[in-house]
Amino acid sequence: MLDTLEIITLMEDSVSMEGHFIAEHGLSFFIRGTKDGKEVRGLLDVGQTHEFLAHNMRELGISPQSADFVVLSHCHYDHTGGIAKFVESTGKHDFPVIANPALFRPHFVTTPVVAAKGVRTGDEREAIERAGGRLLLSGAPFPLADGLSTTGEIPRETDFEGPGKRFFTVRDGEVVQDSIPDDMGIVARVKEKGLVVLAGCSHSGIVNILKRVRALYPGEPIEGVVGGLHLVNGTEEKMEKTLAGLKEFDPAWIACGHCTGFPMQAKLFQVFGSRFTPLTVGKRFIVGA
Repeated sequence: MLDTLEIITLMEDSVSMEGHFIAEHGLSFFIRGTKDGKEVRGLLDVGQTHEFLAHNMRELGISPQSADFVVLSHCHYDHTGGIAKFVESTGKHDFPVIANPALFRPHFVTTPVVAAKGVRTGDEREAIERAGGRLLLSGAPFPLADGLSTTGEIPRETDFEGPGKRFFTVRDGEVVQDSIPDDMGIVARVKEKGLVVLAGCSHSGIVNILKRVRALYPGEPIEGVVGGLHLVNGTEEKMEKTLAGLKEFDPAWIACGHCTGFPMQAKLFQVFGSRFTPLTVGKRFIVGA
């Protein structure tokens, strides 16, 4: 387990009154864990515009060169935008970029017109590798450090979660609906606290993600949940069922923003009170001594 964990919000859809940050639709977290006096540092996602991410990192005093890895939670442009430039900015060779093997598939919507929503031109596999990245693609949980791992692919167990029917891909020459199979998160195990779960957009559903985490680490309490819940256009029924699922896991704290949507954020505050915090760029969370 980690002795301590710090999470810093590098990119989010909103900013606070403090600092000179840039907000943009997207999400990125800096993760710093300590164990026996040693640090591990990495990112979950990189937002959609490298220049804005780099600006916020400078404002927060975080150097790209300090990162040991980056995890991409899923293919969407607002989580993978500028990944090749970020890798280049680390100045490292064979810099670990961890993601699901399906990351680079065609991914698009057709309403109101056809539009690509996946990894953008300039961030393809070859561009990441030219920039110095080493792609480590796995559908299984990927160990990042002692006490830190990806969730791997998320089994779809609930009957109310998932990305819906608006996303498509091309498979064997045919257009089919895309279930966003690459959706995953990060789990940190913190000594004397429990599990902290980081999610990008929770396209597979935050309850499904927590069920996956519980299966991976049975009996360990959920300390915190942070990320996007993708309920910005969720129905009342979906939001209420998600709330019920979250209450069953009883996290000590929840911090959500990006694609969560204001109605769901309001419900989270009503149910969890001070245990809920809306995300803003620069928001920090420290777990452990």
